[in-house]
Amino acid sequence: MKNKTPTPYTAPPTILVIFGITGDLSRRKLLPALWHLFYTNQLSAPFRVIGFARRDFSTDEIRAFVRETLDDLLAAADKNTAQRFLDNFFYQQGQFDAAAPYDALAARIKDAEQALGAPATTIFYLSIAPVHYETVFQALHDSGVVDVATDTRTQSRILVEKPFGRDTETAQALDEKLGHLFREEQIYRIDHYLAKETVQNILNFRFSNFIFEPIWNKDGIEKVHIELLETLGMEGRGAFYSDTGALRDVGQNHLLQLLAMVAMENPGQYEAAHVRVKRAEVLARLRAVSETDLARSVVRGQYEGFAKEPGVTHDPQTETYFKLRVFLDDPVWEGVPFILESGKRMRKDLTRVTIYFKHASRTLCPLDDDHPCQNTLTFEIKPTEGITVSFWAKKPGFSNEIEQRALHFDYRARSTDERLPDAYERVLYDAIRGDQTLFASTEEVHAAWRYITPILKEWQKVPLEPYAPGGDGPESRATL
Repeated sequence: MKNKTPTPYTAPPTILVIFGITGDLSRRKLLPALWHLFYTNQLSAPFRVIGFARRDFSTDEIRAFVRETLDDLLAAADKNTAQRFLDNFFYQQGQFDAAAPYDALAARIKDAEQALGAPATTIFYLSIAPVHYETVFQALHDSGVVDVATDTRTQSRILVEKPFGRDTETAQALDEKLGHLFREEQIYRIDHYLAKETVQNILNFRFSNFIFEPIWNKDGIEKVHIELLETLGMEGRGAFYSDTGALRDVGQNHLLQLLAMVAMENPGQYEAAHVRVKRAEVLARLRAVSETDLARSVVRGQYEGFAKEPGVTHDPQTETYFKLRVFLDDPVWEGVPFILESGKRMRKDLTRVTIYFKHASRTLCPLDDDHPCQNTLTFEIKPTEGITVSFWAKKPGFSNEIEQRALHFDYRARSTDERLPDAYERVLYDAIRGDQTLFASTEEVHAAWRYITPILKEWQKVPLEPYAPGGDGPESRATL
């Protein structure tokens, strides 16, 4: 039986301003996400989208751009529905560092509110390169487009994509700028991994099933392995990546956030004020990696051929792979290693979190076997989304030989009629409703950078090992 669609949330009208609407992220993620929210009636109130970019588009041209971008999706819908969606798009041309376009943007927002017939929640989505963040923040404030003093209902919200800074110093400077211009409840720092279905379920699964909670600690868990592996290479991101590297790109944010979800204490309530505090507490307890421990705690790698990728600098020392062993200064997790691993041009395309439970002291399972009995719990995030628990049981027949079995829950196999929302749908959905639970707080960002920055400063002392594209990464990865 098909599950009922959740009752749509009653929200005020929404105006979504997308800076960089003609860019790659907007085309691949934001516009499709917005269409799906509209088509499934999750946008419960009237809305307008104002694109802001450097191209000299008219209203008709931006609508034609959106139509072309979403051609396959719109073609599957009836023409009236597609046209109603497109009619909500408008455009403001301008450079990010010029004052006049922001005055024109303010006028467009005012006109949109009048057309909507009520004050609107205005969301500013910065789908632009991080180098432009500070300029746009300042312009939104100085122009009065975002008026913090009169915005007592927090109807203006700023959505910022990662990376949020390059190290502790730059992240803190950017945060100070944001904190000076806007209130914390207006700032939504996006880590789209937090919005993925399985990631959201880590907390619900843990704290809704008592059988795991008594052993969710150093006494019951041997190690935790968090992997984010990709078969893709640069795909046009050579210039960005050669200056950023894998640790900044996904380690400081995605993988540390997954670690925090696994290790955090029960927040009591699934609300931003509770969940974000508990995640930040975990990140604040990350044990610093000393210079002497670096070689034993880190593996760096670069796939062969990376230097020839378009946009990559001539003498790149950039890692496209890393494996990092992390510990927490926390009595609950004392001595438990969290292994963070990520790489480009790998054999597999997967993201998952695997919990390895300790062997029982008294067991019928042989402990001296080449494959000793061990229970694992895996949260599969990509390419499938689901949860798997491995256990051991007797084989059918007359012998007492045991074998490994698995209990598996696959989100996509749950119903052939049910479509899982994309992470960016959840990002927009929550931002419209003012729910910051799945967005990183100031404390989380600062704690993550405080841990990562010292490693980056000593990063070059760890050998950069080559590895073959389509393989498992550097040979020394097995040592961690």
